Amino acid sequence: MLHAILHGKAGRVEQGGQSLRWRELFKRNEDLLTATFFGRLPYLSNDAFEAVLGCLIGVEQAKRLAPTFIEIELWSRLTEWEERGYVEPDVILRFENELVMIEVKPPFGGGQYQDQWQAQMTALSVETEYLEYEQIHFVALGNTLPVPLPIDEHPKRFTPMTQLEWNDLRRLLQNNSMFTSCRQDEAICQDWMEAFSLFGMLPSAPSWQPLLDYASAPSLDLAVACQQLSLSVKMPAQDNWAPLMSFANGLTLDHHLLAASIQ
Repeated sequence: MLHAILHGKAGRVEQGGQSLRWRELFKRNEDLLTATFFGRLPYLSNDAFEAVLGCLIGVEQAKRLAPTFIEIELWSRLTEWEERGYVEPDVILRFENELVMIEVKPPFGGGQYQDQWQAQMTALSVETEYLEYEQIHFVALGNTLPVPLPIDEHPKRFTPMTQLEWNDLRRLLQNNSMFTSCRQDEAICQDWMEAFSLFGMLPSAPSWQPLLDYASAPSLDLAVACQQLSLSVKMPAQDNWAPLMSFANGLTLDHHLLAASIQ
């Protein structure tokens, strides 16, 4: 369905007396984004699944939990909290002894709010089906607040909540070579990136850190650098920059020539 939407082949749907293209509907509906992203999560390879989970709850927790993953639930209806008729968290990831609950907001639209976090935590903590789980992790994804919910306002069994933006996940997918190491992960990652583009999330600019790390090496051997870059011009190793600096200091900047060049 995602590919039909992306290529304008999904037709139109009636909503509120309006005829809308599926592409426009997708951009307005956070549940479609939730399903597109988290519905594909179980199909990742073990390493890629652990990487995404690490972005959500932290690397160390993910290493421990990922091998025990059981299933994903979308929009589970929690009905046993007396103060609400029901509460419907977006995502619940089940592991052998722990849960991860995720509240999703799209990159453009409604924001997170603490009352909703507290309601979801409380409802899950009293739901009979989930009482056997020893620990619960809560994640707020998208349009987060300046500060998380204080730990003393978490129900029992909940770890300190985490917040992250969609950009954090997008950056992980774009910069981690793990998502290009096997065909299934690469296909899933491509689907996700195209879904992100529907919501106006443009690709992140590549990180300059590898270049900065290389440039700050104690001894930069230009001959080795040329070889690594597959340059056809052979350059001798050079570690004495004094002649070049002397030449540069003697240059005179012609402002009129510079202005003409820019025009």
